[in-house]
Amino acid sequence: MSHQVEDHDLDVFCLLADAVLHEIPPSEIVEYLHPDFPKDKIEEYLTGFSRPSAVPQFRQCAKKLINRGSELSIKLFLYLTTALDSRILAPALTNSLTLIRDMDLSQREELLRSWRDSPLTAKRRLFRVYASFTLSTFNKLGTDLHFKALGYPGRELRTQIQDYEVDPFRYSFMEKLKHEGHELFLPDIDVLIIGSGSGAGVVAQTLTESGLKSLVLEKGKYFASEELCMTDLDGNEALFESGGTIPSTNQQLFMIAGSTFGGGSTVNWSACLKTPFKVRKEWYDDFGLDFVATQQYDDCMDYVWKKMGASTEHIEHSAANAVIMDGAAKLGYAHRALEQNTGGHVHDCGMCHLGCRFGIKQGGVNCWFREPSEKGSKFMEQVVVEKILQHKGKATGILCRDTESGIKFKITGPKKYVVSGGSLQTPVLLQKSGFKNKHIGANLKLHPVSVALGDFGNEVDFEAYKRPLMTAVCNAVDDLDGKAHGTRIEAILHAPYVTAPFYPWQSGAQARKNLLKYKQTVPLLLLSRDTSSGTVTYDKQKPDVLVVDYTVNKFDRNSILQGFLVASDILYIEGAKEILSPQAWVPTFKSNKPKHARSIKDEDYVKWRETVAKIPFDSYGSPYGSAHQMSSCRMSGKGPGYGACDTKGRLFECNNVYVADASVMPTASGVNPMITTMAFARHVALCLAKDLQPQTKL
Repeated sequence: MSHQVEDHDLDVFCLLADAVLHEIPPSEIVEYLHPDFPKDKIEEYLTGFSRPSAVPQFRQCAKKLINRGSELSIKLFLYLTTALDSRILAPALTNSLTLIRDMDLSQREELLRSWRDSPLTAKRRLFRVYASFTLSTFNKLGTDLHFKALGYPGRELRTQIQDYEVDPFRYSFMEKLKHEGHELFLPDIDVLIIGSGSGAGVVAQTLTESGLKSLVLEKGKYFASEELCMTDLDGNEALFESGGTIPSTNQQLFMIAGSTFGGGSTVNWSACLKTPFKVRKEWYDDFGLDFVATQQYDDCMDYVWKKMGASTEHIEHSAANAVIMDGAAKLGYAHRALEQNTGGHVHDCGMCHLGCRFGIKQGGVNCWFREPSEKGSKFMEQVVVEKILQHKGKATGILCRDTESGIKFKITGPKKYVVSGGSLQTPVLLQKSGFKNKHIGANLKLHPVSVALGDFGNEVDFEAYKRPLMTAVCNAVDDLDGKAHGTRIEAILHAPYVTAPFYPWQSGAQARKNLLKYKQTVPLLLLSRDTSSGTVTYDKQKPDVLVVDYTVNKFDRNSILQGFLVASDILYIEGAKEILSPQAWVPTFKSNKPKHARSIKDEDYVKWRETVAKIPFDSYGSPYGSAHQMSSCRMSGKGPGYGACDTKGRLFECNNVYVADASVMPTASGVNPMITTMAFARHVALCLAKDLQPQTKL
């Protein structure tokens, strides 16, 4: 029996959400409003967008998210809801004889604080789930007045931010079969590619250069450039896996992954970084990938680099990126500008997390699939591949499902099959297809992240959405163990729904004020190369649902702490008036000292830094996120005991199935993985093209 959460199951959830965030008196909000906000609209704003339970879509978003989860997670939620509304069971969780439904707002806030600070991990986990979901979802549902209060563009303003021409190009797609169980025979297709992300695009282009034809299947939907003007709510639903939120089973970490035509290359942030030397050496030494230590791998990276026109030309840094560059320079910390995959063009859009309307970002849609589409390759959208059909170590076809109609059909005929579904979906498809290698779905790396926040004062408006998202990096602490495990400081997408959960939560009123500090805040991303690893599989009762087991270990949490300290140094020297940790028990640093008069040796700052350095990042003290999933189908030159596929990307268990995405990396790349993913895909595609060349017969 499948469980479902209904509206009435969310009553307690919404009561607690109201305690996380709620309205405050107009007199307390005026000083935080954006200067352009019409003052005669304050009452309308506060009554029309007051608290989560008063926003009709909030309950629906919660229900959708929970029901998208595994069968076990839904049952646990229902058990929890029942317990919290039971006079017998609730006191064990609330330490009160008063039910949550009978508590006033201040009592519910006090309950949340008790969970936040509890010595029991389970209670801290409860707090983190309620707080993070509420703060993120409330901002996705923002009204026009809410966004005006913050100084953040709603849908109608997004078309006005840049004056570039919208790219008119449109892809055409094959029709899907209309009848259940029918078979589509395609002997003229050389390679069938499952997925359309960064790896798939490079494979398709490389095969085209060799005169070969591909069929690319994407389970998500294609959006033409003119359609890429979505709200954060609509964009997350349309462009990302599971509506933009994939939780680990312990709810410690939340992942985002692209799920649209172009995959992650459609929604990523344009930053281009080559694979670090120490990481390549690790792959050569420990996993037998000889080619990564040769000019061949450099050539693969250079190929994708040049194809996308990666460069630092015409970069105009956003506030956060400028803070990194200028602050790190003053402090003598290693840093540099990050090349962008924009062909050397000006690209001031800070909204590329929802796709590039102007065709400037050179991902799959705007670069890699263009030539294949002109030279005979085909595309099919909104098709889920449920299984690779195989016989005696050879793939014979695939079983597909049309996500619009539900009709299942087969495709046969292609000579080779490439799985490029990403590090979450690729191993799951291979598992469903009956492949047994122990590394399929294991060794998952996620680059766990947290954030440091700098408040530069109410008189500032950084207009973060008008500049590129990620154009700078500080790598002062990116190698803490001599093995390239550490944390890099970069800029994060500064959208309210992303950054709001990282503010330290003190009360519902303070949370509301924190939202209104959007315009003056610089959030810095703390991205760790993880020693932690996890697994990915699927729910046997709900096969479309991912099950990701992953825990951020002590080393990686300390790595993030070291990154936080360096980020704080940068924020301080650049003039931040307040520096905030996501952990509520970490004291906030405050200073009105002018920027020009500051020194990293200032007594008050040194004392605060020493205090913070002794407070570890807790397992649930901060939200942890991941936009980089890797290594769940690792490549090995030492045989199937070390990986799932050989150094050509070919499965050890099947001689005509290849993998070409981030899942083949033996361990985490340590940098934003787009270039590394594409370099591996280029290598695999060259091997594949060679395998497909006619063999000379004697």
